[in-house]
Amino acid sequence: MSDAAGDTRTESDALGTIEVPADRLWGAQTQRALTHFAVGTDRMPIEVIRAYAVVKLAAARVNVRDGRLPEELGALIERACQEVLNGTLDDEFPIGVFQSGSGTPTNMNVNEVIANRANVLAGGALGAKEPVHPNDHVNMAQSTNDTFPTAMHVAAVDAVTRDLLPALGALREALDAKARAWADVVKIGRTHLQDATP
Repeated sequence: MSDAAGDTRTESDALGTIEVPADRLWGAQTQRALTHFAVGTDRMPIEVIRAYAVVKLAAARVNVRDGRLPEELGALIERACQEVLNGTLDDEFPIGVFQSGSGTPTNMNVNEVIANRANVLAGGALGAKEPVHPNDHVNMAQSTNDTFPTAMHVAAVDAVTRDLLPALGALREALDAKARAWADVVKIGRTHLQDATP
């Protein structure tokens, strides 16, 4: 439901109703987190958000495979997860790094964005929670206590693979090149700031 000016829509959760920006994919729990945990300006790294999308995508596939989630809902969740992964929804994740619990606001932000995007893809309205519900479908068979550390590990493995290992390889090659270039130069060694023999 939107207000007369169209700036917000009214969403509800177990705590009641709250106004959410009308054009945003997040929902009530994300909006509450933005209100109650407005500490600092550092947002959750987008690498963690994308890793969370990997976790949600994997969970949806397993839930479809095991017959808990209807295939059509799984397909909608998968499409929304792919949009998170390709970066088109980056602005929908405003939660800061300082938050309550074990990452619950981030988990719910991801659930709400994926559900709302899936519902829009299905021709539905933002905030409708149907056909895809953020808790019942996107978060099916999951706990923040499992998904948040898993997303952090996935993000870390991705960063190590994509950034650290290539940088270490380049450093090794540069040091090898210097070792070859200066292999014939004899120099004084230094031990405890004193000259030593080569």
